[in-house]
Amino acid sequence: MLNPRFLSALSLSGSKPSARVVARGPSGIRCFSVANGYIVSSESTVPSEGLLDLLASEERLDRGLVEPLGAAAAKRGLPPEHLLLEEKLIQPAEIVGALERLATVRFRAAMVDEGQAAAAAGGVGRGTIRLHLGALLLEQFRALPSEVVRQYLGVTSGALKLHAGEEALGALRLQPAELRAARQAEVFLSGVQNERAVRLGGALLALGLATWHP
Repeated sequence: MLNPRFLSALSLSGSKPSARVVARGPSGIRCFSVANGYIVSSESTVPSEGLLDLLASEERLDRGLVEPLGAAAAKRGLPPEHLLLEEKLIQPAEIVGALERLATVRFRAAMVDEGQAAAAAGGVGRGTIRLHLGALLLEQFRALPSEVVRQYLGVTSGALKLHAGEEALGALRLQPAELRAARQAEVFLSGVQNERAVRLGGALLALGLATWHP
């Protein structure tokens, strides 16, 4: 089940020059810094959502090194990536990609975790990564079962009116079928419906680029 509070906070953050989205759930706290529509950094208190754990799960780092490296980084007050570079366990060119994959993992978890979420303007530094918020959200919606999207929408009839301009649609990196659906301006929720269009409509609604009409 999707967390509507987190999605609402994302929509609010996308309307500001910079914002910090904080999601508090039973698993822990996840934070995302958003600047000009891009996620530029992420944080998480969930133990399994650290950079070292990610690299170990991808078999890019020996699992036995996760705990000692984590302890060493914490003792010295260093981000894990700095220690990895220092120990030559990762190449500088790999850091941004790894941090973007980690932010995606945290983002996906925040979407489905229960709890509260809020967005506050400002408080965003330069950041290391650059993930387009809308494109990332749509990517997650594509992977959702259609019934989960319909549950989020909360309706089974009527239509979603899409009002995203060409510039906004271009930034989302739509697939050809999605682009055709977006240009139709409406996604009907009753009867036989292209599920891909329903997922697109759900993502655009979460981004504030669609409204529901009975």
